[in-house]
Amino acid sequence: MDNFIGIGCSIAAAFFWAIAVILYRKSGESIAPMPLNLLKCLLTTGLLIPTLLAAGVDFIPRQPASTWFLLGLSGFIGIALADTLFFMALQRLNAGMTAVVDCLYLPFIMLLSFLFLNESLGIQGLFGGALVCTAILTGASFRQNAGCDTRGFLMGIFCGVAAVFLIAVSIVMVKELLDTTHVLWVSFVRMAAGTTGLFCLAVFQGNRKKLFADLFPVTAWRTALPATFFGNYLAMLTWLVGMKYTLVSVAAILNQLSTVFIFMLSVIFLKEAPTVPRIAATILAVVGAILVASASGQ
Repeated sequence: MDNFIGIGCSIAAAFFWAIAVILYRKSGESIAPMPLNLLKCLLTTGLLIPTLLAAGVDFIPRQPASTWFLLGLSGFIGIALADTLFFMALQRLNAGMTAVVDCLYLPFIMLLSFLFLNESLGIQGLFGGALVCTAILTGASFRQNAGCDTRGFLMGIFCGVAAVFLIAVSIVMVKELLDTTHVLWVSFVRMAAGTTGLFCLAVFQGNRKKLFADLFPVTAWRTALPATFFGNYLAMLTWLVGMKYTLVSVAAILNQLSTVFIFMLSVIFLKEAPTVPRIAATILAVVGAILVASASGQ
């Protein structure tokens, strides 16, 4: 049963994140990456506090210093640094190209979990993962670039690769802690650490007055609020639950379905044509996800 919970939550996290990416792409038109990330962190922390109170979770449980340190470091790496880099990539690249870069999340996770967690998917799981990656690359490679210059394009690629690697590092380093701690508390500590670290980084920025002023444009809040709820509240919680109840590598593969969901949502809400590559990508991804899910249950 735990494995099915992990699989279901990993797929749900992918869907919620797909919604958020579309909304964040819109928010990025009126607010810079760092203030957008800080706004997202503040809103998410504000959502997590009443959630912990309602669930009766202790804000300061008795945990060894090493646990607090690892979670804090994970939050700084995966939220303060990685999310800012992700927004920088999203601002420079369109959704399709960002999705291609995001495919690196899977091999990064699988490599790190193999090296540090001794996880293995087996042949069937690896084949399913290859199908999901093929699906994402098939769909994303046929999308045109957003029209930025070569320098901006390369900077977007660099920021995207760095963001994906740091996110992978941040979750693998706390995987074992998820087995012995409450998911809500882990989410809160990581987000609090990420918010604190991001605020400290912002204070030392030369244009910090403009940075903090950029937190309050009404147009950004209209999309940032729902994006935060779906992407950094619902998606983050289901993402961590998925990591807790199934293999990190399995959850990572299922998380990659977010790219396919982005394609589907863009067809529905942005009226983009459902081309043959998009349909092929969806079929490949579904088959791959089924293979991964069945392999993890063996």
